[in-house]
Amino acid sequence: MTQSTIENQSTIETQPNSKLLKGILIGGLVGGALTLLDSNTRSKVKRSAVLLKDNSMNMIEQVKENPSEMKDQMVSGVKGATETIKEAINDVETLYETVNEDVVDKVSEVKDISTDALGTAKDATSELKDISSKVVVAGKQLKETPSQSLKSDNDKNEKESDEIVKKSGLSNQKSISSNF
Repeated sequence: MTQSTIENQSTIETQPNSKLLKGILIGGLVGGALTLLDSNTRSKVKRSAVLLKDNSMNMIEQVKENPSEMKDQMVSGVKGATETIKEAINDVETLYETVNEDVVDKVSEVKDISTDALGTAKDATSELKDISSKVVVAGKQLKETPSQSLKSDNDKNEKESDEIVKKSGLSNQKSISSNF
């Protein structure tokens, strides 16, 4: 940007601001004058002004009479405020350390416990899967075993009955018993 462009922009920006400032000042004066129409407001403003003047005069007189005493009072006031602030800072540090130790340690413990519990739950899930697969296998074995044992019992019975039939010479009965 060139120098003339910057000057033009600053002139443009200050023109509305100066009108705004004038308007605020005029509005404040008019508003103040209107509030002074009320007698209660006038008396309060008058008392406040007198108190401010009296306090200022007293302070000036005290500084003139005892400048070192006023200095000492101000220094002691600042030292007292500084000590109070230091105590507050120490209290905050102590509180922070207490909270940090108690809360952070507890949160860490809870995290460790929850991690352990999660690991135990995963182990238990794995073991339950193993157990359930064993139960399934056992169930299959139970289903297969009776039918196989019944079949082998039937085969034995047929063989025995065939032998009996052969010994007795009843061939018709052999065919009847094999059908059953």
